Amino acid sequence: MEKDKATERKEIKTEKKVQILGMPVNRLTMRQAVDTICRIWHEGGTAFHVVTANAEMLYRCRKDRELAGIIAAADLVTADGAGVVLASKLLGFPVPQRVAGFDLMLECLKEAARHCFPVYFLGSHPRVLRLAIARAGKLYPGLNIVGSHHGYFSEEDEAGILREICLLKPALLLVAMGVPKQEKWIFRYKKKLPPCVVIGVGGSFDVLSGKTRRAPLWMQKHGLEWLYRFLKEPSRLGRVAQLPLFLFAVVGQALRNKKS
Repeated sequence: MEKDKATERKEIKTEKKVQILGMPVNRLTMRQAVDTICRIWHEGGTAFHVVTANAEMLYRCRKDRELAGIIAAADLVTADGAGVVLASKLLGFPVPQRVAGFDLMLECLKEAARHCFPVYFLGSHPRVLRLAIARAGKLYPGLNIVGSHHGYFSEEDEAGILREICLLKPALLLVAMGVPKQEKWIFRYKKKLPPCVVIGVGGSFDVLSGKTRRAPLWMQKHGLEWLYRFLKEPSRLGRVAQLPLFLFAVVGQALRNKKS
């Protein structure tokens, strides 16, 4: 007897995870994450919320309880960042691979183009959004981008944007508003969204458009992308400073786990 959709989703939510500072992170590879998303596309059902969690986001949850609740309720949480991967190792439940939000977005766009699934882009500056959409179309010929809206909208505009998304019925909804705004927006409207995979992708449209450059591949492979971004944008010092605080808190969790 085939499993129903609710059972399939429950199994995904209960797959192997590591609890990092009280937040669940799925222990999977990029391929496993993409396969899970493809499975959801073929199932349909309700909106499926994917969170790409980095160290800064998880550390923020200690004070932002609303964000913490959203991540706990998400359908899939990937380890976006070397800090999260290191934390999982310190806790004895290593994630097999970093699943960065930008890379996951590209993989999903590739699969969407291959299966002719409709895509909607939401967020970023109007010009950046246009360039990102144009670049996506060049990278993935045949990509069906059914609609888009920039991120500079008021609360009064949200009902109209939601109506458009529901009318166009994208299979993939990419939301680039930054943390935690994008996660809170997705959570607020999740039950009203059409069946789709919805991912908060932060500044990924900036990178896709060419406005922002990623770190060299060797820095990405060695978990130094955060250092590259800091060198390019020294104003990120306050955010970068949270990484050692995050790891210190994780070490504390590991010690408490060992004692218990």
